[in-house]
Amino acid sequence: MLKRRNLLWLIPLVLLVSFPAWRLPVASFLQPRGSYDPGSGEQNPDSQNFVMDKVVIMQNQAGKTTAEIRADQALTSDKPNEFVLVSVNADLYGKDDDRVNIRAQKGLYNSDTRQLTLTGGVIVNRIATGQQLFSELLYYFDTERTIRSPGATRLVGKQIEIKGSSLDYDIKSERYSIGGRVYGTITGFEKP
Repeated sequence: MLKRRNLLWLIPLVLLVSFPAWRLPVASFLQPRGSYDPGSGEQNPDSQNFVMDKVVIMQNQAGKTTAEIRADQALTSDKPNEFVLVSVNADLYGKDDDRVNIRAQKGLYNSDTRQLTLTGGVIVNRIATGQQLFSELLYYFDTERTIRSPGATRLVGKQIEIKGSSLDYDIKSERYSIGGRVYGTITGFEKP
């Protein structure tokens, strides 16, 4: 005779005996989907990716502002402490707050070396003297306070136009150094 108490022991026994029949479908159902990659859950806490709009980078030396770099957009790059800038408009300050304005389509800014690399239609406008420099590649080094254009450059000022294959400009001493084959046009001279 079967009593309720005996039925309670019969259920686990039936499950144990029939285990080979239902083990494969249940194991297949409970198996995790996808591949197992032990490193997939780990993320590098030091890496950060972001996009910022209307960015302003201020540079200072000895408590005095040396540069103000503005960009419509800034993105992180593959290298640490390097940012990709889009539509750059920068002001560099020299002696007596003499301002040099630089515009470019793209730029790279490294916050460790404080170097700004500009590409794409670079225009340097020295406001106090009315001089403009045109180039496709330009480097600005804040620690040395120098501008370097290793490619073809054109410098235009009042009654002067100079073309060269490279240009270096020291902001502190306000000195130009034009390299390669230099072509110059000077107008407005009177005969002595």
